[in-house]
Amino acid sequence: MEGGVLHYFHDMDAFMNIMSILLKPEGTMICSDFHPFTKIADFLEFRTPAMDYFSTEIFEAEMPHARFLEKEIREKMPKCSLRKYTLSEIINSVLRNGFVLKRFDEHPAWTDSRVPGEFTIVAIKEAIKEALAHG
Repeated sequence: MEGGVLHYFHDMDAFMNIMSILLKPEGTMICSDFHPFTKIADFLEFRTPAMDYFSTEIFEAEMPHARFLEKEIREKMPKCSLRKYTLSEIINSVLRNGFVLKRFDEHPAWTDSRVPGEFTIVAIKEAIKEALAHG
């Protein structure tokens, strides 16, 4: 997964459970996504609202890449609903859904290298969870 997909899912545990189901035992999940720090300010200039870092609010925003289109086209496009997570919500969901965290890295925002803009998680699906589920 890359490039910011987590905020489209309103139930992180359901999403991570699907990731676990899709992977073979000891398979590797690599998730590179927008850093939750972007909840408090629009560091990546996506024109999404700044909010309380711990907010669980679902909000409407423009479709991906709509900001690159002409105004009259953008106004006709449907909106999408987003849910921005905290780092602990993401990492704990990975752990709750049968993954062993192998690596976590934060990357600077492309608009300001002083703040985080993205992160990468590398996690391995536990083999024991798969064996217990089928035994």
